[in-house]
Amino acid sequence: MVLRGWFPESPPTWTDILMGLLILVWIPLNVGYLQTIYWGWLLFGFVIGLVSVGPLANSPIGEQVGTWFRKIGVLGRAISILSFAVVVWIIIGQVNIPSEIVTSVVGGFMVSLFLYLLLYLLYSGEISGWKR
Repeated sequence: MVLRGWFPESPPTWTDILMGLLILVWIPLNVGYLQTIYWGWLLFGFVIGLVSVGPLANSPIGEQVGTWFRKIGVLGRAISILSFAVVVWIIIGQVNIPSEIVTSVVGGFMVSLFLYLLLYLLYSGEISGWKR
């Protein structure tokens, strides 16, 4: 089955579920207030999100990056994420991209993450020791 390669062996944790709930709050707060939703860009973000958490994350390169990311510890991960955010912030300041496009892409990415989490939960049938 294809999904077996997309999901970890362990079930989702309560932290994963909390992140899914935060995504459910983020989407209407950000995408819902747009004057114009760029559906093509939203679909682009959705596809990029699914590819990122599925085949790319489970490729040899994705597994190496995941191993490195876990190995650097919490502080290293925080520094990596903040560094990425700063680089994105600097690039956005230099390149004039309409915020509706950015929000549409990120919204599509978030929808794909929520769908992945939902499928992961249904596939595993439990949440970190809590079975249905």
